[in-house]
Amino acid sequence: MTRLDLHAEVDRFTAETRALLAACFSEISEPDIESRGDRVVTKVQGHLLGARGDRLAELHVFQRFCLDSAEKYLAVEQSVFKVSAAVDRTPIVRYDYDRHARSKPSSHIQIHAHRGAVSHVLSQSGHPKPHALESLHFPTGGARFRPALEDLLEFLIRDCRFQAKQGWEAAIRDGRERWRRRQVRAVVRDVPSEAVDVLTDLGYKIEPPEKGPQRDNAKALDTW
Repeated sequence: MTRLDLHAEVDRFTAETRALLAACFSEISEPDIESRGDRVVTKVQGHLLGARGDRLAELHVFQRFCLDSAEKYLAVEQSVFKVSAAVDRTPIVRYDYDRHARSKPSSHIQIHAHRGAVSHVLSQSGHPKPHALESLHFPTGGARFRPALEDLLEFLIRDCRFQAKQGWEAAIRDGRERWRRRQVRAVVRDVPSEAVDVLTDLGYKIEPPEKGPQRDNAKALDTW
């Protein structure tokens, strides 16, 4: 995959993201796409409206793209899906992914809130910031099994009751299926031995490549 292919793939992926957001919410910005060396950063944001049409919150979608380790496929190096209060931009919740995370889960949720019981437990456990719930990084399945943007959007509509466009369900359903199919393909590339076992059990005939079977990527399986 050449540098031009990287930009083309990012443009396509970002167009999909923007179309998904626009299918759900009425006030979505055009993507901001910026090249940073061999990386491409994209930003899309929008306003979340209440039942009376007033702007209650802001949704920010940040993603940094690169080529995967084989330089054949588009990879998300970092992503931040953040919801903030519109009145003062105070963060509410963040869905974070960092491919190169070391001291925290690569995929996690941060909740910006304060709760007496949690703060008490953290203070007793010796946590350095017992009153800052956002200092906790709740693991969400690592690189391959992390939540999709669609999962956050459906949460905002169903549970938080933000105003949504007619037909949002189909857009989220289609987008979630597209995301999970991509992740399945990535998992198969990471762990081909499991794919061979499953397909063989299903009756498929699998022939190894001439250069021999590809080794499993242990890092993809054990990374926090």
